[in-house]
Amino acid sequence: MSIPPESSSLAAQLLAVSGVAEIFPPSSPIAQLSTLAAGVLTRSTIRAGLVEVTHTPGGTRITAKIAATAAQPARETGRRVADALLAEAEPGTAVTVQIVRIS
Repeated sequence: MSIPPESSSLAAQLLAVSGVAEIFPPSSPIAQLSTLAAGVLTRSTIRAGLVEVTHTPGGTRITAKIAATAAQPARETGRRVADALLAEAEPGTAVTVQIVRIS
């Protein structure tokens, strides 16, 4: 399978993962602008809303930032999010999940 292009689909999928409270943009607004400019020039970065998909000669990388609930271990929530993204990705894709808040 490949990453679905619809932002709402990815966001809904990640929010459905047990322990996820919120999803955040993968970088600050200023960094988003520079990534967008670089992506326009190289056509190598696709932002599906709150999830970033970057294609490089070395492979594909998916990045997501989340808030985890305090009801479950954050490490386990992060693992479930990574598993959900990997289930939709091409083989060999690297996934990074950052937990930026526990609520």
